[in-house]
Amino acid sequence: MSQDIKLRYGDIHEALADIQAASESFDTSLIKDIASSNQLDVVTRLNELSQLFEEVANVYKTVLTENNQSARKAIEDFKEVDHTISASIMSR
Repeated sequence: MSQDIKLRYGDIHEALADIQAASESFDTSLIKDIASSNQLDVVTRLNELSQLFEEVANVYKTVLTENNQSARKAIEDFKEVDHTISASIMSR
């Protein structure tokens, strides 16, 4: 059984690009006022929930983008360490 860890950087970057594209196309806007002339408590509550959902969706989108950036950095750091170790081994 091989103990090598092999990363396909191209595949990883492609997957991260797909995630980024999906998060950028994620539309977080909803109807602002479901029934502005209606005074029912249910409609008021639905408007409040709609606003809360939009806020949560925006936070999710931000977290997803930040996570994607962290993953890209981690892969680049791993790649750099891998090259450093490889160069060290080759120089022996």
